[in-house]
Amino acid sequence: MPVDTNAEVLALRTVLRDLVALSAMPTAWVGKEPADVAAGLADALIGLLPLNFVFVRLCVPGIAGGGVDATRGKAWETFPGWLESRLAENGRLPGKEIVPDVAGGDGVQPCRGVALPIGVNAEGGVVAAASDRIEFPTEVDQLLLGLAANHAAAAFQSARLVHERTMAEEGLRKAQNELELKVVERTAELRRSEAYLSEALRLTHTGIAALDGATGEVTHSSDEHSRLYGFDPEQGVPSFDEFRQHVHPRDRAGWSEALERGFSEAAHVEGEFRVVPPRGPQKTLRAIVHPVFTASGELDEFVGTVVDVTERKRAEEEQRAQLWFLESLDGVDRAIQRTSDLEEMLDGVLDVVLVAFRCDRAWLVYPCDPDVDFHRVRNERTRPEYIGASGAGVAIPNDSGVAGVFRSVLATSGPVRFDPESGRGLPGQQSERFDIKSMIAMAVHPKVERPYMFGLHQCSHPRVWKPREERLFHEIGRRLADALDTMLMLRNLRESERNLARSRAELAASRARIVAASDETRRQIERDLHDGVQQRLVSLALAQRSAEAIVPPELYALRVQLSEVVDGLAGAIEELQEISRGIHPAILAQGGLAPALKTLARRSAVPVELAVRAGVRLPEPVEVAVYYVVSEALTNAAKHAHASVVQVAVDVRDAVLEVSIRDDGAGGADPTLGSGLIGITDRVDALGGTIELASPVGQGTTLLITLPIDAG
Repeated sequence: MPVDTNAEVLALRTVLRDLVALSAMPTAWVGKEPADVAAGLADALIGLLPLNFVFVRLCVPGIAGGGVDATRGKAWETFPGWLESRLAENGRLPGKEIVPDVAGGDGVQPCRGVALPIGVNAEGGVVAAASDRIEFPTEVDQLLLGLAANHAAAAFQSARLVHERTMAEEGLRKAQNELELKVVERTAELRRSEAYLSEALRLTHTGIAALDGATGEVTHSSDEHSRLYGFDPEQGVPSFDEFRQHVHPRDRAGWSEALERGFSEAAHVEGEFRVVPPRGPQKTLRAIVHPVFTASGELDEFVGTVVDVTERKRAEEEQRAQLWFLESLDGVDRAIQRTSDLEEMLDGVLDVVLVAFRCDRAWLVYPCDPDVDFHRVRNERTRPEYIGASGAGVAIPNDSGVAGVFRSVLATSGPVRFDPESGRGLPGQQSERFDIKSMIAMAVHPKVERPYMFGLHQCSHPRVWKPREERLFHEIGRRLADALDTMLMLRNLRESERNLARSRAELAASRARIVAASDETRRQIERDLHDGVQQRLVSLALAQRSAEAIVPPELYALRVQLSEVVDGLAGAIEELQEISRGIHPAILAQGGLAPALKTLARRSAVPVELAVRAGVRLPEPVEVAVYYVVSEALTNAAKHAHASVVQVAVDVRDAVLEVSIRDDGAGGADPTLGSGLIGITDRVDALGGTIELASPVGQGTTLLITLPIDAG
């Protein structure tokens, strides 16, 4: 068979050209991204070989994921499904596969296809192509596809490595940038934190210091720590001895000993002490120092925290002072309220004052008068070793110094100090006599008496009285004035009550004498009437009856006249008997209260319901009083009340006679209008009884009377 040499040469040249072109592709892919390598291979194959479809998948062997795909043409639209079915069967594409008939889309000419694995088991990827050439794929086509795929796989791996290195470098740069940013941020935060800490330490007046564990020298002092001791932080860190010299002299030795003991024992140390800065006020600091050890257990340093507790100490002192003030006043109040006796009250207050002020002598002088010849201490409480004028039983001569003290006190409304800082001198002679080193005094002005002088002595040392002590002393003086007012008024009231009790007793005795004299007078009149006039009238009546009997019948007119005279004498005798009974009923003396009241009830113009439950005779004054009370009440009920019935009940309970008189009359009885109730009241009062009247208008009148049975 003849061979067309020219055609073969042309085909060979074409193959060589394609081989050269494919060999040059890796150079063109240098620096490209992995996706660009796959796309470049697909474009190159479409351009070099007359193909209708190209699919390129490039992967990195041994690494799942990260592969890239590139597709050109539509002649093999079912290729993705075909490839997935092959991978689903074996999980890999074991070798080259030629597909004689490749289904394309509408209007696409039938093609032949080939799929070539890249690497072992297609670990490097897959290259697939389709062409409508009848001879496709020729050996040359397969050679060129395999060569191109291998070049692309190598370039892809290089690009992937470059890409990963680039990404790693980018990640490293990003991480480095982030780290640098975080370092900057953390540095700024640290600086802010240091600034905040410094400001917090300044605001809370807290200082921090470090001392060398071996030498005890100060190695660090925060700004506030230096300031608390009175040092300028800008001048460097002072030495330990310089810090120590700023501690108050009275606290220096104790705090130094505590620190030295902590250093020697490597122990925790706490304490409070005062510092006296060269400029600025004195402060009170609280320090806590603790040891710090190395990892091997060796003492490294001491770290101390110092806090300014001046305000806290001042607040505690104020709280203690306020508590002392209130407790002292409470003690004074209880001493005042404990008794109603004036002397006992004053001594009790001075006892409280002596303890509250821790003084040597507390006293009261009365009166506070600079013009008297002598002063006597009215009340005094002292410590045993400082007995004063009252204990010694002596008077204080009113020399010029003493008079000056009294005038100073009277001229001031509050306390007056006599101490080393007051500018006022003590009375020299008396101060030496009673060992007075310091004094405070004030005038106490009760409203019902002349002023007192209230004072304290300090004999053990020259005491300067503090403002809070002056305030308490002033308040106690005010309360003393009020208590004196109360006690003195109570004493005067009691004296008035005693006088009133005596007056009342005298009045009651006078009333009783008057009532007794009145009753005796009534009895005397009744006896005089009965034994005198009444008997003479009876004798005259009998004589008239005798004269009437001897008159001759013919003197009828004379007999009639004598009979009328006898009848008139009989009427006069009856009226006289009635008067006599009203003055003092004989039946009361003879039969007692019950028969006498029954007689009154029978003779009453108003019906009476009487109940007398007193089975024994009562003292005569009591029976007479009840008789006249009931008699007057029945008269009032008939004359003024227009009652239809009167209820009278008499009972004896626990040596007391109770009388109840009630009527259903008009009411409105008023003893102030001069009715017979005044006489009833006087008679009841004279016997020490009580009387209650209830007489609402239109609702009748009720009298409730009690009389002690021993009133007679």
